[in-house]
Amino acid sequence: MITVNNLVKSYRGRRVLHGISVEQQRGEAVVIIGPSGCGKSTFLRCLNQLEPIDSGQITIAGLTFASDGGRATAEDREKQRQLRLRAGMVFQSFNLFPHRTVLGNIVEAPIAVRGLSRADAEQRARALLKKVGLSERADSYPSQLSGGQQQRVAIARALAMEPEVMLFDEPTSALDPELRGEVLRVMRQLGEEGMTMIVVTHEMEFARAVADRVLFFDGGVIAEDGPPEQVFAGPRHERTREFLRKITEPS
Repeated sequence: MITVNNLVKSYRGRRVLHGISVEQQRGEAVVIIGPSGCGKSTFLRCLNQLEPIDSGQITIAGLTFASDGGRATAEDREKQRQLRLRAGMVFQSFNLFPHRTVLGNIVEAPIAVRGLSRADAEQRARALLKKVGLSERADSYPSQLSGGQQQRVAIARALAMEPEVMLFDEPTSALDPELRGEVLRVMRQLGEEGMTMIVVTHEMEFARAVADRVLFFDGGVIAEDGPPEQVFAGPRHERTREFLRKITEPS
């Protein structure tokens, strides 16, 4: 489902990703952990073509992207549009339209982009709201919801496009601890259903429970790649052990 070959990305002359290469199978849940500033979120944004890449190649959901040298062609832009249909992304911030109801937020893209009728889009939206435990909030506005509820609406909105891949960029980092569980429950259910997912998170228990593989990013490279039981119980590299010690030590 996802193949990345020698991905390089820099900002203002500072290299952030140093030749990342990785493969992910359909239905596999990959969780990315690592210290702040190690390139985790940049990697996701390159996958979803929110950031252009300097060199290397990405194939995701059947679409292949390489550096366009800053001169994107009409074909490149069409491939990016197709990618938006095939890969959903959920960010740290919820990015809901404040002037639209929960239902309105979810149905807009399927109607405008996929060409669904309003009746079909609303039927699917209500089914997704039931899935994320928010059936009763269809007519609410984002300002009337908790942060955890808003993030679950954001997940439902991404799923409404029927993506082949879901990318999550620290989806619980802006939430109070008591609200994280409801979002993680929805993501855990997606993993159990076989959704291909990449999740950037600091939630180590979630990574242990849901991931098929855990990638540890450090300094713009993949320093560790393995099943969660190996990465957490017997990491091969000292840098991974150091990171895990720091985040598990009581404050």
